[in-house]
Amino acid sequence: MIKLLIVEDNDFERNALQNYMNWDILGIRQVETAFNGLDGLEKARALLPDIIISDVKMPGMSGIEMAKQIIQFCPQVKIIFSSGHEDVSLMQEAMEVRAFSYLIKPLKQEELTALIKKTTSILVDEKLSHVENNKMIEQFNNNLRYLQSKFLEELIVSGRSADDSRSIYVQANDLKLRMIGMYRLALIEFDFGEDTDIFENANILNVILYGLESVERFKNAIFLKKSGKGVIALLHTLVKGDEESAKIVREIENEIERLAKENSYKYIIGVSDLFANLDELHLAYKQSRTAARKKVELGYGRIVYYADDKEATAASPESEPQNPKAAISQMIDRVCEGESNEEEINRLIQCMLAEPNKNIDYVQSLFIYLFSNLSKRMTGMDESFEKIAENEIDIFKNVINAKTIPDMIVYTSKILVSVSSYMGRKRLNKDDYIIKEILDILNREYREPITLTYLSDRVYLSPNYLRILFKEKMEISIQEYLTRLRIGKAKELLKETRHKIHEVGEKVGYENSTYFNIVFKNYVQMTPGEYRNKHM
Repeated sequence: MIKLLIVEDNDFERNALQNYMNWDILGIRQVETAFNGLDGLEKARALLPDIIISDVKMPGMSGIEMAKQIIQFCPQVKIIFSSGHEDVSLMQEAMEVRAFSYLIKPLKQEELTALIKKTTSILVDEKLSHVENNKMIEQFNNNLRYLQSKFLEELIVSGRSADDSRSIYVQANDLKLRMIGMYRLALIEFDFGEDTDIFENANILNVILYGLESVERFKNAIFLKKSGKGVIALLHTLVKGDEESAKIVREIENEIERLAKENSYKYIIGVSDLFANLDELHLAYKQSRTAARKKVELGYGRIVYYADDKEATAASPESEPQNPKAAISQMIDRVCEGESNEEEINRLIQCMLAEPNKNIDYVQSLFIYLFSNLSKRMTGMDESFEKIAENEIDIFKNVINAKTIPDMIVYTSKILVSVSSYMGRKRLNKDDYIIKEILDILNREYREPITLTYLSDRVYLSPNYLRILFKEKMEISIQEYLTRLRIGKAKELLKETRHKIHEVGEKVGYENSTYFNIVFKNYVQMTPGEYRNKHM
């Protein structure tokens, strides 16, 4: 709707303009009048007109003085001056306040009609253009994060030469990226496990990305999805020191750990040095990637700074080359003697890995060499390595599939402790003691979920060997013993208490009442309810 304000001190001319022109046909839906410049200024503040037709000379305040003030709060208004004098100085003053036109009285209807049509046409075009501009601005703002991400991804992946610096800063400024301060790049890599597919991984990655972007205190960080299993965080700070960005990195790690409780995964965060220029983003990415690769040596669940790794490498003293095969031979001797505990085995493994070469393929070859020679040694002693530990081929597969050196160390240590414990017990005839310990655990903890792996960890045996040993000594399997124990306890509760059937099941280790009923009937030849009715 176009609004018109007529400012004229002559009553006859003002009424004539208002009433004898068909403004509605000309597209003007609201017409207001004012009797002088002061009144016109007040009416303009309330109306915010699109067009003003005003006399030039009026008492109190001239039309030109009025126009000067109106364009301060209504800059798009089209002002048409009318005057009975062809005064060049007045026309010049009118042009200085951006008058749209200047008419000489008496006003001719045809001339005024043509001018108003032209004015309304221009106003419509301007309003449409303004709407389009607003849509473009809105669209730009809605897609700003995406555009920033694509621009930064290009810098990270391809890099730019120094000749492109001006172009980079122009684009960065257009995309509202902060140009003052320091930057740091953090690469967050994830391991979602072997059982997830690429679609599930992508979904978890989107959850992580959304979670990080939703945190208000990370407003100075831009998060980008790295293809595959990673997120890149570009951190901005106005402070030159390391403390502020290091604090943000720790908070990001806390958020990732929180999300990990809902979505099972492992992570490592590699962090670059501080840098001041966006054209160094490619270098910063290389630094953060180098830091993140330390997961092979250090394992997941940590922050690694590129600067710390450089300092550690520079500070490490030169030492005599180690002989890992000699350390392996010593370790096999100690394990076969049955005299190695977990602490000593871990120390010997570290000696084996004392070489500076931490390439994962090389480390895997050392562990395979260890297990192969241990198996040969035990065969020569008339012992079955497979019986005590695991199948040799399965061990080799687990070593090869391990993604970090700490994972290999934990796995290897567990097997070596089991073998050493077996050899020590055999030497001292401690099998009866082990069986007694297992029975004590079963009788104390029958209410809890108990697995063969859990029991083998408690007595430092391999699950396979424990299963065989228990069956030889007790002439019954561990699972059968545990089931009989639980059913016996259930019978006592059914006879001596008024607990509900499902409560009795829970108290003896069966969370699923249907399964409890099936097992009970299989052993007692009647349901728990029938048994209670018979013995109450």
